[in-house]
Amino acid sequence: MTSPQDIREKTFEKAVFGGYEMGAVDDYMDSLAAELGAIQKENSALKAKMKVLVDKIEEYRTNESALNMAILSAQKLSVQIESDARSRAAAIVSEAEAKAAATIGSIDERIAQEEDRLQKAKLSSAKFFETMKELCQKQLANLDSISVASRSVKYDAAPADARIQNESNSAKAEADQPDNGNTQVFMFSKDN
Repeated sequence: MTSPQDIREKTFEKAVFGGYEMGAVDDYMDSLAAELGAIQKENSALKAKMKVLVDKIEEYRTNESALNMAILSAQKLSVQIESDARSRAAAIVSEAEAKAAATIGSIDERIAQEEDRLQKAKLSSAKFFETMKELCQKQLANLDSISVASRSVKYDAAPADARIQNESNSAKAEADQPDNGNTQVFMFSKDN
C-alpha cells in the first residue's frame, strides 16, 4: 500500500515538450498525500474500533454461552428438585395413609371388641333379669301359697321359714353359678 510519504517523495522525470508544471503536480501530490494520510488514520481508527467491537461480540458470545449453560443447568436442577419434592411428598402421603389405615383398623377392631362386650353384657343382664323375675315369681307363688295355707291352717312358723330359706338358698345357688365371666352386676335406683 502506498503511504503519504511515498507520494511526497515520488519524483518524475522532466519532459521536454508538453509536460506538466512541476509546482501544480507537487501541490496536487501534497493534497493527495494529506487525504491519503487522513484516510489511513481514519481506517486505523475504524480497525481499532472494529477490533474492540469484535472483542465485545466474542465476549458477549462467551457470556451468552455461559448464560445458556447456566439456564440449562438451572432447568435441570429445577426438574430434579421438583422430582425429589414429588417423590418425598408421595412418600409422606403414603406413610400418612398407611398410619391412617393402621389407626382406622385398630379403631375398627376396638369397636368390634366393644360391640362384642356390649352384646355379652346385654345377654348376661337379660339372663340375670330373667332369673330374678323367675325368682320373684317363685317367691310370690310361695307367699301366695303361704297366705292360703295360713288362712286354712294354724300357722306354724318353722316349716314356712324353712321353705323360705330353701327358696332363698336355691335362688342364691342359681345366682352363684359361673357364666364364663359374662355376668354383669347392675344396680338400679328407684328412679330407673
